Amino acid sequence: MSFTLNMLRTVQLNASVICVALIASLFVLSNAMASPGAHGPNGEHLDTRAKVASSTNPKFESFTETFELAGELLENELVIYLHDFKTNTPVAHASLDLELGNLSASAEFSEQLQAYVLTQPAMLFQLKQPGLHEIVLTILTEHSGDLLVANLENHQVAEDAGAHANSEHDEHHHDFPWLMIGLCIGVFIAGLFLGRISKERK
Repeated sequence: MSFTLNMLRTVQLNASVICVALIASLFVLSNAMASPGAHGPNGEHLDTRAKVASSTNPKFESFTETFELAGELLENELVIYLHDFKTNTPVAHASLDLELGNLSASAEFSEQLQAYVLTQPAMLFQLKQPGLHEIVLTILTEHSGDLLVANLENHQVAEDAGAHANSEHDEHHHDFPWLMIGLCIGVFIAGLFLGRISKERK
């Protein structure tokens, strides 16, 4: 009987040491895996593009000797900032028409945004599809006109999927094994109990 109790006490001691070492290792690994990422905006030419570039929305830009523009695709609209290329001043109340494949639409000037806004559902739906979209923009003012081509590359769907996968990955690594800790505590308590029984019998 004493041999059996000694064996159990030895097993309990070894299990306790292993559990303590395992818990400490898990804490170290958990802290090491929590490392934040960082992202920064690209430099932009237009003053208004700094604001556009800071967002994660799909965007495009284009310019000629007459005009330069920057566009941003939002949830329910496409916003286009149009400037005079030489003076870098905003161009208001121009005629701005867009063509995308077999689709065409006009963007209206917004006094509040000081930009042109397109809200046609069919074109917005097409632009929201993942991939590279070539947009042809026809600009007419009282004194000049021009034709610009811009490419909007939409990675939004892929980025959202990647963010979701990373979130699940982080949650998986940050789940702490409480069941293992409970088992270690149970082994430790059982060893103390057996140790008391051994002392009382002696």
